[in-house]
Amino acid sequence: MASNSAFADDVAPSFAAQGAAIPGSATPEALASGAGANQSYGIPYGSWMLYPSIFVGGVFNSNVYQTQANQTAAGGARLTPNIEADLDNGLHKTTVYANVDAQLYPGATSKLGQTATTVSGRVGLAHIWSPTSDIVARFSVDYTRQDGPFGATLATSVPIGSATAFVGAPVALNANGFRQFSNQTTVLASVEKTLTGQTFVRVGVGAQQLIYEAAPRGYFGGQNGIDSNAFVRGGFWVTPLVNVFVETGGDLRRYYGSSFYDANSYRAIAGLASDMIGLVRGQIYGGLQQQFSTQGTFRDLTKPALGFSLTYYPLEYLTIAASLSNSFGAPGSSSPNAVVSANNETWQARLQADYALFEYWRASVRAGYTDTLYTSNSTSSRAWLAGAGFSYNLWRNVALTVDYQFTRTNSLGVSATSYSQNLATAGVTYRY
Repeated sequence: MASNSAFADDVAPSFAAQGAAIPGSATPEALASGAGANQSYGIPYGSWMLYPSIFVGGVFNSNVYQTQANQTAAGGARLTPNIEADLDNGLHKTTVYANVDAQLYPGATSKLGQTATTVSGRVGLAHIWSPTSDIVARFSVDYTRQDGPFGATLATSVPIGSATAFVGAPVALNANGFRQFSNQTTVLASVEKTLTGQTFVRVGVGAQQLIYEAAPRGYFGGQNGIDSNAFVRGGFWVTPLVNVFVETGGDLRRYYGSSFYDANSYRAIAGLASDMIGLVRGQIYGGLQQQFSTQGTFRDLTKPALGFSLTYYPLEYLTIAASLSNSFGAPGSSSPNAVVSANNETWQARLQADYALFEYWRASVRAGYTDTLYTSNSTSSRAWLAGAGFSYNLWRNVALTVDYQFTRTNSLGVSATSYSQNLATAGVTYRY
């Protein structure tokens, strides 16, 4: 497991089993703002606005079981129902969301003990409460089930209207060269207090549980466990839009069934942040982080703590989101022939751009990269993703949607645990 969690609630605590620490999560502010929801759609229900949608179409997968040899290509159906509910009464801002991405391959049989059909999903809640003008409390809880560090993303299978859903997804999963689903539950809470007109302090805690499902026959799964986190951030508003901050925090990582790989990490960072700096929103930081094995399993590791998470609005109809970070990891899952180190450093980058020049069509591109170096034996694990989607409104509520995604994984340099996959989807999206 790995963690970026000390970087305020802007980044969730995270596990990684073979080096895939995702450097960002959907913040309570982003989720509860409802900024991406199209107000011309939706269903009013009391003080809430509901935004349901569903995608129905066909899918072609060039490597259904994510194997290097004896690949199985298959066509099938893809179904992605989604709903988002937003509430904003000034004092409280709440977003509740749920989505499911089901890929059905009825003609494919089981292989290595796994079925071809897959079901991913995400459900959660984010809440902001500001009882007075100088106090802001934030809370969020998210459950995600997906395969790999990036999953099989689709423009319609994310919370409604989330232009930066791929970059901001609160997931941190393994980059194994085989298919394995993970169940991740993340809880974050913080309170921010304005001390003077220009200074503030934020205190927060978080926890994240990661449970791996069964790996294919002949492979070992990831390490299940829980990460507990706390941080303190102090900041100064140098302008009404920009603040400088310093922050310190730490993580306690504990694995179920064995304390062999248990670890503690601590870090101190400083940086710039803002809700809106002209056309840019986000933060950039740098500092130092250290990881210690509680059982002396691996040597202490000291590395820089660097990263950013930014959203850029250069045009009214263009949004660009990007993130980058490095973090520590813990033991990876592997094939029986792979040598696994208990100590690693992971870099990960994500990019997404959404373009909607006209109301009746939109295009989106996304890219991801993760690289984990196991310091004790110089082996590594890498994963790449590139995807693009296009949506054209046939009628007000109905859009033709096409999407393509390529994924490549090379696990620990062992060719037997590497694979590539092409995923092409076409169908119809309906929004109420």
